[in-house]
Amino acid sequence: MNDASRRSFLSGLLMLLASALALVGCEDKPQQPAGPAASGAPATARSAGPSTPVPTSNKEYKIGWSVWTGWMPFKLMEEKGLLAKRAQEHGVKIKLVEFKGYMDSVQAYAAKKLDGCAMTSMESLQPASNGVESVGIIINDVSNGGDGVLLRGQSDLKAIKGQTVLLEEFSVSHYLLARALESAGLTEKDVKVKNIPGDEAGKAFLTDDKVMAVATWNPHLFHAVEAGKGKVVFSSRDIPNEIMDFLIVNADALREAPGLGKALADAWFDAMALITDEKTRKEAIEIMAKGAGSSVEEFNKMLADTNLFTDRAKAAAFLEGDTIRATMQKVKKFSFDHELVKDAGFTIGYGQGASDKLRFSNAFVAQAK
Repeated sequence: MNDASRRSFLSGLLMLLASALALVGCEDKPQQPAGPAASGAPATARSAGPSTPVPTSNKEYKIGWSVWTGWMPFKLMEEKGLLAKRAQEHGVKIKLVEFKGYMDSVQAYAAKKLDGCAMTSMESLQPASNGVESVGIIINDVSNGGDGVLLRGQSDLKAIKGQTVLLEEFSVSHYLLARALESAGLTEKDVKVKNIPGDEAGKAFLTDDKVMAVATWNPHLFHAVEAGKGKVVFSSRDIPNEIMDFLIVNADALREAPGLGKALADAWFDAMALITDEKTRKEAIEIMAKGAGSSVEEFNKMLADTNLFTDRAKAAAFLEGDTIRATMQKVKKFSFDHELVKDAGFTIGYGQGASDKLRFSNAFVAQAK
């Protein structure tokens, strides 16, 4: 599966944001409506409109995504016409933009070249902390074994002490290592971190016997185990619901086009229906596997370690529940400890009434179709 940079951190993001926001700050901003829509929540319809709403403007909203198991439903949404149908229903124009590099997609979002982007909990903090008002409107998936720490010749996590660990610094792989060390009564001072792109770390473990420890993700994890190269001594399964993937949308775009969030959420769960229905699942998996550059067999293995949020009610509950709040506090602490976020007043909000620069709302997911 070609997901080389899905877990990469944004090197140089702060410099990019500084220049991008300086340019954006010179532009006239559209007047923001008062009321519920101002928080990024969908506005309540005043009256029954036409069955096929006409887009309120010619603006096309761009949503970025990159190849990762939990984001392949975006390919399904596009190929089966699910998003086009929902966009027409909600009177908005939407274009999905596939990026070969995950980092490139988030950089584009940070520079306001995209109106929304699929990203991990780690990356969601940086654009928001630097002024890009962001709303998490869909929880796509949580990693359930899809990310892990590999050790060669050892099956005990504590054997990692004193080892050089290859990983992408400040990425979710780095966060995973920190949580693994914590569980073993160790700290980052007990290992030596060598910064390398996460995909390259996985490949190095498979091809170089001198590499003793890496933090990476599937398919490298199961390839290493199946080849007898190493053991997964800690994985995202050991920290349930902590490695999360979201669709994050610029709050300005949600205010400008109330139908944007509704169309995206409805189309996402249309895709979930195709995946869960036995009559359509085979074709859905084939479309996603092809888009991911993997075989159906390999894609199903990765899907087994990825918990997709296929149930709309459960997704709505998760987006504002206790689990996401506790996890985002851990992610925020990691970000502060590693100086990724330097604004001491940075906060994360939840619910339609929140006004924090980064917030999560179930308003769109909870909408009845």
